[in-house]
Amino acid sequence: MLLPLDSDNQQMHPEVETFIQSALDALSTHIAIINETGEIIGVNAAWKQFAIDNLLQHPTYGIGLNYFAVCEHSAKLGSPKAQDIYEGLRGVVTGHIPEFEMEYPCHSPTEKRWFIMRVSRFFWKNNIRVVVSHQNISELRRSQNQVQESKERIQAVLDNIANAVLTILPDGKIETCNPAAARIFQYDQDVLVTLSITDLMMVPFNTELVGEQGHELVGKRSDKSLFPMYFSLNRMILNNETSYIAIIQDLTQFKQMQAEIHEKEQIRVTLQKERELRDLKDRVLSMMSHELKTPLASIRLSHDLLKRYGDRATDDEKAQYLDNIIEQVEHLSEMVSDVLTLGKSDRVEQGFTTEPTDLITYCRNVVESFQINHYQTHQFEFECPDLTITAEFDKKLLRRALTNLIGNAIKYSPDGGTIHFKLWKNDTHAMIQVIDSGIGIPNEDNDYLFTAFHRASNVGGLPGTGLGLAITKQIIDLHDGGITLESEVGVGTKVTLHLPLIVSIDPVSN
Repeated sequence: MLLPLDSDNQQMHPEVETFIQSALDALSTHIAIINETGEIIGVNAAWKQFAIDNLLQHPTYGIGLNYFAVCEHSAKLGSPKAQDIYEGLRGVVTGHIPEFEMEYPCHSPTEKRWFIMRVSRFFWKNNIRVVVSHQNISELRRSQNQVQESKERIQAVLDNIANAVLTILPDGKIETCNPAAARIFQYDQDVLVTLSITDLMMVPFNTELVGEQGHELVGKRSDKSLFPMYFSLNRMILNNETSYIAIIQDLTQFKQMQAEIHEKEQIRVTLQKERELRDLKDRVLSMMSHELKTPLASIRLSHDLLKRYGDRATDDEKAQYLDNIIEQVEHLSEMVSDVLTLGKSDRVEQGFTTEPTDLITYCRNVVESFQINHYQTHQFEFECPDLTITAEFDKKLLRRALTNLIGNAIKYSPDGGTIHFKLWKNDTHAMIQVIDSGIGIPNEDNDYLFTAFHRASNVGGLPGTGLGLAITKQIIDLHDGGITLESEVGVGTKVTLHLPLIVSIDPVSN
């Protein structure tokens, strides 16, 4: 039993005693009852548990100890709050003060803790009794500390950011401002909060300015000078009251820099275009004729096969030779058209129409057309692990892109060898690779791989206009795809196309 007998040695009724003790034990607050001499004569379960948790070496959890003596001993040991507690406790016991309350820290080795001590007295059978309670407020204190730290951090941010931050009442009156606002508008802070936001800008304050997108407005400083500013306004509700927060950025230096950059960019673009036009003219004149030889040679070969072996060829073979002639004539016409177009505007402008197509059959037909014409000098390997690949693409444009890549692989593998054509798919793209074992591309040419009419420095007398990769890239870009190239001099080149299985862009018209 933790609650004591009274001083007259009259025992409480057992049911009353049990009820009072149960009520006290149900409280989370640590409670001790002391008499007028300061002796602890009763404690509740929370006090007992606290004593156990903090390794208090006392058989009755402090009952019988003198609270005054404990405080005096703690004060001698340097406890900062012990003397205050002693005086407050003594004041309540003697009746000099009706009650005493104090917050104090009581940190353990593993955590920081705070308590509120409350002391009040009552009379029982004409004897003074004092209730001493210790309420653990550690969570509350930690929350308060976090809130205070957050407020201090927010204030530090507001005080140090370069942009003006104002809180504004619904009638436009400025409620608060940060130092940047005073600096930008050239007012003292205490003066600025007496003004209306309409004193600082050339348009009336209204709620239409509220929104995620800010506005470029004209600001007005204290000397009436005007300046460009970015103005962002948002509504906030605190305690059911509406106010607004404005963030303002002075755009004066930005506008000046923007004007200077624009002027420099205009000069740079003009000079760059002049250089490009000169280079384009030189490359077109020196290279165009060589690129025409490839389709002409293919036409000549099909013609010779028909002429020499036409009487022994099957109808299908004859049709295949004739189809190849038509195909190469069309390719020649397209190539000339591309040269003329690139020569004028350095870009490909043409119709773009996609349709779902069996990509495996499509690519195999392209490769087989090259096998017919180059079987004597090069071997072709077609590899595709997938059984079906259906992609949405422009048949005419993709054929031109693949023809460019395979043609380059043949052209820059003058000693023959095997051209590897690989095709596979992942979740979103069809992947096409053309790999050769030719002369490769020097590293110094990497920055110009997809520049029209640029040719690698090691091509020597090999024919070509330098249009193949440039046109191929533009075609793949139209399909919202990608192209990468890996090459090593003397080893070969690998070009990879990333072709979306479904095109998500709008068609481009002439």
